[in-house]
Amino acid sequence: MKILITGATSGIAYLTALTLAERNHLVYLTCHTEKEVKNVKEKVGKYKNIKVMKIDITKEEDRKKVLNLNVDCLYNHAGIGLGGSIIEADMDKVKENFDVNVFSSFKLLQLVLRQMVDKDKGKIVIMSSIAGTVPIPFGGVYSATKASITMITKSLQKELFFMGTNVKVTLIEPGLYHTGFNQVFLDNKYDGGKYFKDIKNELYNVEHFLVNIGEKKKLDSIVIQIVRAVEDKSPKSVYRAPFSYALLGRLYSIFRA
Repeated sequence: MKILITGATSGIAYLTALTLAERNHLVYLTCHTEKEVKNVKEKVGKYKNIKVMKIDITKEEDRKKVLNLNVDCLYNHAGIGLGGSIIEADMDKVKENFDVNVFSSFKLLQLVLRQMVDKDKGKIVIMSSIAGTVPIPFGGVYSATKASITMITKSLQKELFFMGTNVKVTLIEPGLYHTGFNQVFLDNKYDGGKYFKDIKNELYNVEHFLVNIGEKKKLDSIVIQIVRAVEDKSPKSVYRAPFSYALLGRLYSIFRA
């Protein structure tokens, strides 16, 4: 199977790329910059079935590169996180967060999806987050992008059902994993601003404490779910991990006010 993975420089997507390559798939591992491409190529040199490419999903010329690959599966992982209060959010940064996580990912999805529908086969795996289900104080913008991704994916699944196509679309909703993303996200949540400056340190310390004890250090459980989404002949509509966060998301959806 030929698999394209966006935003796979490190973390979950990178480990997934290695795992799929070890399972004898051809993996197109994409990075945001040429510098990242060089670094990743050095790390994956022993894998002859991993092709490292620069694809900045916000650039049309980069997105169009995928049309020549004719992939069997797209794993849409690329994304960024914006922290901070709603009342003080920088609108340019809000737009950037939506541009990367939603609009640019959506444009790439459309390109690949149309190819797959024309062939009447293929899989698309889309990375969302439990943050799209459970709102995060001082993370509302990021949560909103993930909620948008989740709703787009669920709507698309129903549309493809009505089309009668063999193309499958699956959603991934992970909880907290130790990739470094959460620490960067937390560190930029309280920069500047006046409304929460008196309690900034308390908020920062409490959240870092909760994240440090709540993060799963090993990525295996979510990578297993992504590999299943890619390889299963009849994939589920949603894959979640770890179990504790999947349960939290379900309980919140049932009992929320």
